[in-house]
Amino acid sequence: MLARLFAPVIACFILSGCLTSEFKEIRISLNADGSGKGSILYIGVSSEQADDTVSVAKEDFESLIADYLEGKSFETANPKLNNVKKRLFVRDGKLMGEVTFDFSDISAIGLYKHQGEGPYMYYTLVDGFLTSGQYAASNGSYGGEKMPVVFWPGNATEFYLKMALSSKETPKSSLASNYESWQKRH
Repeated sequence: MLARLFAPVIACFILSGCLTSEFKEIRISLNADGSGKGSILYIGVSSEQADDTVSVAKEDFESLIADYLEGKSFETANPKLNNVKKRLFVRDGKLMGEVTFDFSDISAIGLYKHQGEGPYMYYTLVDGFLTSGQYAASNGSYGGEKMPVVFWPGNATEFYLKMALSSKETPKSSLASNYESWQKRH
């Protein structure tokens, strides 16, 4: 479920053209009734070069703004999320993308608890909303490559998951300057 929930965010910030980011941090706060709020922070949003010489940064940035920041792609793909807010900003010279949302049930974000008992679980290999990329960190217990599941205690209310989304070897163009230029015009 988290994969289904987070697939559109990845699509929003990552898969449009050659968009990527260094990391994605997901934070979920859960209420006693299973509802809650969440945020996804994309760190170092950039454009991957099509090859060693071609930059598509301008086109990727335009798509990021039109399709995702100002568009409704995320909301359309995630109808179980409410109060969705999106923003871009620059921190430490890197473009950051953030999505915040509310949900009424853990199934809307893909957390799983077998028959309502035991620990919370999240499978990290599904190429989706939360999980595209490589597991990097969490505040839960990660089962490792042979058991790629993050477990949190059954009474947990705060969930954190960090995924690495791009390799250092792939040439990238930061979109921070594109954003700063765009922001001056708007």
